[in-house]
Amino acid sequence: MTEYQLDILGKVCPYCLLAVRNEIKKLSTGDLLVVITDHPPAATDTIPHDMKKKGHNVVTKKLEPGMWEIRITMK
Repeated sequence: MTEYQLDILGKVCPYCLLAVRNEIKKLSTGDLLVVITDHPPAATDTIPHDMKKKGHNVVTKKLEPGMWEIRITMK
């Protein structure tokens, strides 16, 4: 398992989701992608919903007001 970081601070949807989709294309089963975002819809809805639909494990954690960490484990 390898851990990768993706900083999408300052980006809004649909660019947040597109950035994540592009990044996961490079990953293998078991890899972890840690996404940092400040866009609420991306953190709480768009990215988690899309990644779960694709079968990946997703955990979203609020780091501080207005900033989230999304941990996506590739399946």
